[in-house]
Amino acid sequence: MTPKSLEDAGAQEAALLEVAVALPLFHTLTYRVPPRLISAQVGCLVKVPVGRRHTSGYLLGPAREIPEAALKDVTAILDPLPRFGPDMVPFFRWLAEYYHYPLGEALRQIIPGGEKPTGPKTERWAAAAGEAQTAGESAGAGRESALRPPAVRLGPRERALLQHLQEHGPSPVRELNRIFSNCQAVLRRLAGKGLVSLENRSAFRDPLADHPVGLIEESLTLTEDQQRAVKEVSQGLASGAFAPFLLHGVTASGKTEVYLAAAAECLAQGRQVLVLLPEIALTHPVAWQFNRRFGDRVTLLHSGMSDAARLDQWRRIMQGEVDVLVGARSAVFAPLPRPGLIVVDEEHDPSYKHEGGLPYQARDVALYRGKLAKAAVLLVSATPAVTTYYRAKSGKYRYLNLSRRVTPQNVPQVELVNLKQERGRSLKIISAPLAAALQETLSRREQALLFLNRRGFSTVVFCLFCGKIFHCDHCSIPLTHHRGRDLLVCHYCGFTKPLPDRCPECQSSAVKRYGIGTEKVEAEVQRLFPEARVCRLDRDVAPHSGRGLRILEEFAAGKMDILVGTQMITKGHHFPNVTLVGAIAADQSLFFPEYHAGERTFQLMAQVAGRAGRGESPGRVLVQTYHPEHYVFSTIRTQDYEAFYEAELASRRAAGYPPFTRLALVRLSGPAEEAVAAQARRLADNLQRLLSKDSQLARLVRVLGPAPAGLAKLKGRFRWQLLLKSYGRPPLLAALNQVRRLWSPQPRGRIDLTLDIDPASLF
Repeated sequence: MTPKSLEDAGAQEAALLEVAVALPLFHTLTYRVPPRLISAQVGCLVKVPVGRRHTSGYLLGPAREIPEAALKDVTAILDPLPRFGPDMVPFFRWLAEYYHYPLGEALRQIIPGGEKPTGPKTERWAAAAGEAQTAGESAGAGRESALRPPAVRLGPRERALLQHLQEHGPSPVRELNRIFSNCQAVLRRLAGKGLVSLENRSAFRDPLADHPVGLIEESLTLTEDQQRAVKEVSQGLASGAFAPFLLHGVTASGKTEVYLAAAAECLAQGRQVLVLLPEIALTHPVAWQFNRRFGDRVTLLHSGMSDAARLDQWRRIMQGEVDVLVGARSAVFAPLPRPGLIVVDEEHDPSYKHEGGLPYQARDVALYRGKLAKAAVLLVSATPAVTTYYRAKSGKYRYLNLSRRVTPQNVPQVELVNLKQERGRSLKIISAPLAAALQETLSRREQALLFLNRRGFSTVVFCLFCGKIFHCDHCSIPLTHHRGRDLLVCHYCGFTKPLPDRCPECQSSAVKRYGIGTEKVEAEVQRLFPEARVCRLDRDVAPHSGRGLRILEEFAAGKMDILVGTQMITKGHHFPNVTLVGAIAADQSLFFPEYHAGERTFQLMAQVAGRAGRGESPGRVLVQTYHPEHYVFSTIRTQDYEAFYEAELASRRAAGYPPFTRLALVRLSGPAEEAVAAQARRLADNLQRLLSKDSQLARLVRVLGPAPAGLAKLKGRFRWQLLLKSYGRPPLLAALNQVRRLWSPQPRGRIDLTLDIDPASLF
């Protein structure tokens, strides 16, 4: 077992230690530790020499191997407080191995704080004499002693302040200043008389200081289905073994209440709860629900918090001060010492896949972490990922089903609006049936949601005369026109340019805008219904979670009639007065060049439809499509997940995609297109030649490509890729090891290679 401190390992072992350095190395390094640093602990951030430079790294424990080359000394401990314990080391090793990513680089990305050596902030506290020492003792005896009249003379302010501390216990000086107005001098006098003690305590920032309300329903009375689900999860918790579950429930079936009840069982066993959600905006209301149920030992962790605030909560978690952690995908790495229940809500959501840097899938990482901790892992969704449902049906996960809503109304009625029949009418964005439904909804003083998963005003700007399309200067993607800013914007790299009056190629003034985004939908709705209160929620109006929460709260409070938004409005929110949902351009995601485009479309439509009819009035959903006959839309209309799953599964079986195969994307990128293409072809040829020498690998692994990526240029770098398809993980691992061996000795220049295991996008 890895010792927590090097001193625990004994003098001989403690002289050498293993460090994961923040460099693109697929192995750890061994260093000597000088006597002055012998107290360093596993998880400490250290500074070490590598070649002629110094870099940071994390201490993993005593050295696992001793190299023949001369060893160097650790230069310094950058942070004496460890950021993870020995129990997390096997988990982090697996993470780096599974995703073929340098361990030190992975730790640098997932652990907050960077190279800052500072500890948590402190603040001044005051306590009546003896209070700080007797905090854990019986309140009765301690309070009786404290209330005895002092043997010294006190002024009125001194007497009042001392009595307050005796009655209310230790208090922050900042709070006492608000009550007694500039009382520092009084406190110093009391301290000088031995009646008050002053001390500095850690002052952790409170991420739940502002509590959003009204976004997620709360139902304390469990239905029979909910009780049955809680009972099964409780049995899994009691087993002391890894217990994965899929909780599949229709929208508004009370899935949140199930895992709240399961969390109570977990906490009663003295273990901790980790809850993951796909959107930062969803973490706050769920954390507040846990806070109301379980008290102050609930915290929040996500990338929208400042780095200092994240490090604060990370330290609280390390110190065992947290029972429940709610967060977005990166919270899966938090150093909870005793996780007993891990919840992955909306497990199907593609936001759980991290793009850029370490390409991890938080759902899959959560499952492995649960396996290591012998915890129960609860995957939750109204529209499970096809791979997840397949594993549940094959018995790898225990299947729990909530087939009925807990709200007064049943699932809403879904109607398909055939846009082929709407051609030639004046209403182009909002069809006649949807416009009529909106008018009826407004007349009843009810609310509506309009969904379009594309922001901006016009999605393509082009010259009608010569056909030039205005692309990003750095990415192979058309620029989107944002009317509010009157700019052309790239949604991939953020590049902007003014909307030109004339085409730069032919000088024609026939510059046209085509396509729709949420900004144009909002403008059209305001034109059609000038009296309606219309708001919009996308990353343009809410670039950070705080602004998004305020918009959702205002809508929940009835201050708006119609909310137009992207996928940010589709999940987790509870708006009892919403009775109408409209999907503006449902085909938009269906024909995207991805093997899971049908699955993504079904999930988006089902999730947004689930926002309707959650109160006392029935809900209605209108889906505008040019392809009502497609199996995705026919199953959405009947809300038959099983029928969708069978059709989707048949399509994937025929094409050889997950869950029948495992995928890995090998991508090369660089500033010179021809050089990238040449390296990609050379790598593919060499890989094919190596695989052909192993008959079993040649049979189980297919190499597709190389070819330009769907997004062939991104942020100024050209991209080519190979797709590896494998029937099983071991042959895929063997093929990826060959890729790394082939790539390492190559003179790469400015060309980078990345490996994406289980890619969410092949584009």
